[in-house]
Amino acid sequence: MPIAVNTESLKAGVINELMETWRQQFPVYEKQQEVLMRQLKYTNIRNASYPFKESLPFVKLWNYGMPRQYQTFKDRVLTMNIVPYDLTIPWSGWDEEDDQLGDMRTHVQMAVKRFLMLPDVLASEYFNGTADLNPSLLTAYDGVSLFSATDGDGAARFGATGGNIITGSGLTVSGIVQDFASVQQRIMAFVDPTAGKPIFSEEDVAYKNLFVIAPKEANQVFQKASQSEFIKIDNTSNTAESNYIKGTFEYSLNQYLTDTVDWYVVMRHSYFKPFAYRGPKDVRTIAADMMNSDKAREYNENALYSDVRTRLGPFFPACIIKVNNS
Repeated sequence: MPIAVNTESLKAGVINELMETWRQQFPVYEKQQEVLMRQLKYTNIRNASYPFKESLPFVKLWNYGMPRQYQTFKDRVLTMNIVPYDLTIPWSGWDEEDDQLGDMRTHVQMAVKRFLMLPDVLASEYFNGTADLNPSLLTAYDGVSLFSATDGDGAARFGATGGNIITGSGLTVSGIVQDFASVQQRIMAFVDPTAGKPIFSEEDVAYKNLFVIAPKEANQVFQKASQSEFIKIDNTSNTAESNYIKGTFEYSLNQYLTDTVDWYVVMRHSYFKPFAYRGPKDVRTIAADMMNSDKAREYNENALYSDVRTRLGPFFPACIIKVNNS
């Protein structure tokens, strides 16, 4: 009776499953990350430059009989490299033979999602202020870190004292209500360097356009602040007041944040984002087995090698605020 060798079909199935998972899940994660990250156009240039306009000129009075007044944009350049990331999934040849549960596919699906979670982890390291998977924490185009009170010249960042950091009132319901209003006012105070006018309009910074990122430990207090009809604003009084921010904003818990009391507010904007992300073109995969690997033949261990090249860094810090309660 002939024996069908199914090693190649198993290998092809694993690779196909990984690629299919990537194809289906990537848009889901991309949607979740769109508030934070501007997806840069793919290029295979290792160190690429992306020019953009930081600010726009403002209208001027045009007196009768006078020529037009030419104004220029303020150009900025974002330079970012790409670095490789590896995910290797080994499995024993004996395990493959004894796979009675058929769960190899499930493990592959779970593993490929690690690639999809990578941007979240990379961004969180900027919140935490410590690089791990990031080779380093890049500075923004104005010469300082993502969160800073001053710019690279030592001036108030974006023309506002305190820059994109505000001192929090404590991680309480009343503190969140007060600080949420302060965040909106701070963003409205940001001015561009070309005309000295506000960067964002009042509509841009409406509460409905502000998205909160909080540590998991803050879930209860943010649930109350975002959903309660009445809250006690003044802790010295027993009188409850109407919660004017109820239902006006969304928040998300970030399980990678190491500080339990600091939180962040991102302004939803169609162009400007806190981060720029050089996403991968695809996941590259290579399977090693008895047919093509000396290690597999010696140790009876197959492996799926996968890798991507990507990078994340600060883009436009004016649309994100850190509420510092530490």
